[in-house]
Amino acid sequence: MTVPVYLVAGFLGSGKTTLMRRLLEHLNARGEKPLVLMNEFGETNIDNELLEGAEAQMRELIDGCICCTSKTELTKTLYDIVVSDKPSSILLETTGLADPVEILDICTLPNLLDKLSLRTIVSVVDTNRWGKVPQAEALMKRQARYADILLLNKTDLLDAGRLREVEAEVRALNRRARLHKTVRSEVDPAGILGETGTGVYRDDDGHDHSHCDHDHGKCEHDHEHEHHDHAHKHDHYLSFTLRPCGVADKARFNDFLEEGVPGLLRLKGFVHVKGVEPQAILQWTGGDWEMVPRPVFISEKPDVLVFIGEDLDRDLIRRKLEATGLHFHEHGDGHGHHHHEHGEHCTHDHAH
Repeated sequence: MTVPVYLVAGFLGSGKTTLMRRLLEHLNARGEKPLVLMNEFGETNIDNELLEGAEAQMRELIDGCICCTSKTELTKTLYDIVVSDKPSSILLETTGLADPVEILDICTLPNLLDKLSLRTIVSVVDTNRWGKVPQAEALMKRQARYADILLLNKTDLLDAGRLREVEAEVRALNRRARLHKTVRSEVDPAGILGETGTGVYRDDDGHDHSHCDHDHGKCEHDHEHEHHDHAHKHDHYLSFTLRPCGVADKARFNDFLEEGVPGLLRLKGFVHVKGVEPQAILQWTGGDWEMVPRPVFISEKPDVLVFIGEDLDRDLIRRKLEATGLHFHEHGDGHGHHHHEHGEHCTHDHAH
């Protein structure tokens, strides 16, 4: 089973800690003892306030800031947590200075992909300070743009007209997310933890199963959720995973990488490509890419490609990959989980 990760983002003082407390209390009531990973920058004593009376393990990052400089550290910390602490879930509160895309990139690294699943990104927006902090404006906008759930918090401090303006501006950045207007981050924790709505993460069949608490078989969706899924049929993705079968033609696969796809920020994974034996390790960032043969000391991995970007068109990507000679195994029951290893469906006929 993978460990679910819930990411809470938002600018300093926006109400993240209050939200984290609510989530913790809810998880405790369900008998869970989650692990809280915090890295707030320059806010002291926040831990005591958060964890007073709560059942949780606590971890902090040494340099106190999740950003590009400490990506390696966060990767190590998360790996260590999953392997040693084995928590029921991880609540990750990022500093007001972190870009959610970086976190998504870390959670989908090959060594963490089968251990973690980033269930949802919640951004707490301080409506009172929205547009009033020039030095943080770009960041606040990114945090709103990449969220699955938006909390427009501190709405009691604004008049109705101004609140409408803020809501319109936030909506213009992100039409995908579910939006809640809150005072003191008061929101139903089950909604935040239990169902990701339009979801960060989809599996191979395009269904979002992150609200399901089981590993196999069919998901029992309630009527409301069916309706919700239907409404978002044409959603595009921030991140999804494909598990290809077969062997790609090297020249055509190189063309695919060279050309890229609209909105793609990152692509990484393991894939079989003719001429790159025994298996290719792929890294693609902003148009630059490298594809190297998997060294013999790294054991064979199930073929997997992780895409991160804005408004990604999954069908287009899949068609382009099929043109390189790869194909995709469809699930018989139409349901699966993104973290299943589908290696057993694929047969690779390559001459070694």
